[in-house]
Amino acid sequence: MSTRFIRQGLFFFGFSALVIGCIEAPDFDNTPQISSPTVTSYPAFDDFSQIPKDSVVISVRFQDGDGNLGLSVEDRTKDSASYREWGNYELKTYRFVNGKFEFVNLAILNKLFFPRLKPDDKNSPLEGKLDFSQSFLRSRNTKMTPVKFAIRIRDRSLKVSNVVETDTISVPLN
Repeated sequence: MSTRFIRQGLFFFGFSALVIGCIEAPDFDNTPQISSPTVTSYPAFDDFSQIPKDSVVISVRFQDGDGNLGLSVEDRTKDSASYREWGNYELKTYRFVNGKFEFVNLAILNKLFFPRLKPDDKNSPLEGKLDFSQSFLRSRNTKMTPVKFAIRIRDRSLKVSNVVETDTISVPLN
């Protein structure tokens, strides 16, 4: 019985290796593409001051043909001039005022980075989901304001993705 079990196990692993070897890598464009933006808000408290805040999580799906997404700390310092304007993750905030959306310059969101998504430097397709979390503190000076976010990313070759916008949510703003 044990040799039969071994033969079946070897057959299963051999067949699995054959099937996995036949799967073709996806053919994504080398310019990153993002899609399916979602935004979720939930109440919380600042860890240090215990001031009430709204935590917002923004998620986007991504695809990149050469997989060169994200920056290490070394990448940022070595090539800081290339990312001077907005880093590798851009998040713009638009508030709804008088029937239209207008840009709000939130200094904390001006230069954002996400880390390398692949530890190796192999040129291969990559897809997944990026989550970004931001907190908006509540105070006497803030009021709940309808906002939406526009997101784009760029890779280490400085290729910039398309722009996607989230649905509208309300967050505390001055």
